[in-house]
Amino acid sequence: MSGESRLQSGHWLLIGLAVLVVAGGITVILRRGDADPTVAGPSGTPSAAPSASATPRPDCAPQITSTWADGRLFSYGMVYRSKCDQVVRKLRFRVAAVNKAGDEVSTDDTIAFGGVLFPGAELAVAGPLQLPKGAQVSGLKAQVIDYTVQPAPDFSGWARPEVVDLARGKPGAQGMSTVTGTVKVEPPSTPICVSDFVLIMRDKADKIVYADVDPTVGQTLVKPEFQVPPVPAADFARTKIYAPQTPRTQKAPAAGVPCDGS
Repeated sequence: MSGESRLQSGHWLLIGLAVLVVAGGITVILRRGDADPTVAGPSGTPSAAPSASATPRPDCAPQITSTWADGRLFSYGMVYRSKCDQVVRKLRFRVAAVNKAGDEVSTDDTIAFGGVLFPGAELAVAGPLQLPKGAQVSGLKAQVIDYTVQPAPDFSGWARPEVVDLARGKPGAQGMSTVTGTVKVEPPSTPICVSDFVLIMRDKADKIVYADVDPTVGQTLVKPEFQVPPVPAADFARTKIYAPQTPRTQKAPAAGVPCDGS
């Protein structure tokens, strides 16, 4: 083979390698572009957002305004508020009991699911804690770990439920009393998709002293009812029952469509 031929062969080999390198670079860029977007939570740990179209705004993470944990009852509760002009949904919180030093004492992570949070609204969540026997519980650590946002007009067909006319029955033989309320809906004829009711009781200083959850699964009559142990510090005038809603359909909410998709 002549020197000229060898030069031509080497020339084409270099071009081929350059094409492969460029193609590889394009492949890397496409993979990065296809990756799910992330949003940093309060702890700085990113969590994957469901899709690019639902990338949450960092300023839309709900504000956790008050918390409560009880090691004797193995229970927690917390209240969170919207600080966003959009609707926040698919909310997930990580909660853990802590001791006086602020160290976590829960044996397992507890993931709490929030309801659909309208602009300016306030909701609550409550549930059980996984604790070792004899754990010294002094408070609750709560973090927002995931959520999506959607324009408020998409929820124009949704009801706005509120629990009113709270009543407390007389304590029974073991000191337990029943706390109930009536669900009021605006607009009145709109279907509701309440996933559970959350009871929050506070003392005169507005500190949470008791919380409980009443699931609505299988209920034909959507009415809250709680069996509450003696809570001497509770101020019943500051008691509230929240009614978080979640969609009853796999379809994303759309303007004028109620939460059940009908």
